Amino acid sequence: MQPLSGAELVAALPTEGALPGYIVTGTPKSSADGGTSDSDVRPKACRSLWGARARASTGSVASAWIPIARSGFAPPTEFLTFASYDSGGAKAHLASLDTALNTCSSLSFLDSYGTRHTADVERVENQTALGDTSVSFRMHWTYDQDGFKSDTFVLVTTVRQGEATVTDVANASVGSQLSASKKRAFMPKVDPDMLNSQVAALREAQGH
Repeated sequence: MQPLSGAELVAALPTEGALPGYIVTGTPKSSADGGTSDSDVRPKACRSLWGARARASTGSVASAWIPIARSGFAPPTEFLTFASYDSGGAKAHLASLDTALNTCSSLSFLDSYGTRHTADVERVENQTALGDTSVSFRMHWTYDQDGFKSDTFVLVTTVRQGEATVTDVANASVGSQLSASKKRAFMPKVDPDMLNSQVAALREAQGH
């Protein structure tokens, strides 16, 4: 079976009104190159995690993505990415993320100003089965810009369905002056119903 093309992945992405509880906030984009990990990320063994956060699906044949947001007050910014692979590629990609999570409790990266930051990394155990297999993790770091501190939380969940994957990346930033309990209220959480609906879309696109 041929991997799904960028156009086929775009066609499988949700459209406005098709995702209960969410709005589609932009137009879909696609690439014939899954992208590579950022060489500025250290250590090297953790680059696949940062790549997943940046919508780079290492080894993929094609990918397509779209921005979404949950309906309601101050929703996190989210991106849904579909990616297709040659035989065995999707399984290898999930395995690379799983291996990285076994060794990476933190990683460092450069921001757009060239300042290096350190992000804590923790695996998030799924409470329900998603697709053929899935990996979910959270990253957290603090920005200090002219004395104003803000905390950024990123939740990345990748689900494999056959020779394709869906990755949801949710970003939330809050002021560091908030209490720990209030910060937790803003932290993105896995939405299994939404992800399962996208797994079903990928399954249908692959003809399964």
